[in-house]
Amino acid sequence: MLEPTFMHREVTWPIPGAERTVIAPVVVDGDEYLFPSRKIWEQFQLSDAEIQRRGAVAAAADLATLHPRYERDRKQVIQYAELISERPIVASAVLAPKFLDLFRDTLGDEVYLVVPSRFQAFVFPVLASNYQDYYPMVFEAYRATAWPVSFEVFELSAAGMKTVGMYREP
Repeated sequence: MLEPTFMHREVTWPIPGAERTVIAPVVVDGDEYLFPSRKIWEQFQLSDAEIQRRGAVAAAADLATLHPRYERDRKQVIQYAELISERPIVASAVLAPKFLDLFRDTLGDEVYLVVPSRFQAFVFPVLASNYQDYYPMVFEAYRATAWPVSFEVFELSAAGMKTVGMYREP
């Protein structure tokens, strides 16, 4: 799942260009999310391919439980989509291999993504997007949770995920 760097998880993977966000492995045990220590992680002896496979399966299962809510302007043009859950799965679901497929018909082949908390994400179209205007909404969501993730903006496309910016307050 996506995690803020300030959590200092012992096992993480970088996201190209990200300063404040990493990908961290998590073991779900009922309602608890456990982040393995380096020592425990090394005992698993999993290949990178197996880690990616297991992560993709878990993220896909999380994504399957979510339904985007679309925000439209007065002309009914979609401005963004919001994913929200009462469970802390959104920060995992955004990593699902088929995540972009969920938005292809409504937002396009490339999207901007911001995940202010484990429970919430906003997805903006890349084309004709005014995603920068939504900084108050993003900061409000980031500050309103005990489990913040990031206010970095990621671009998702067929090429993968990369960081394209960071929300800043004026």
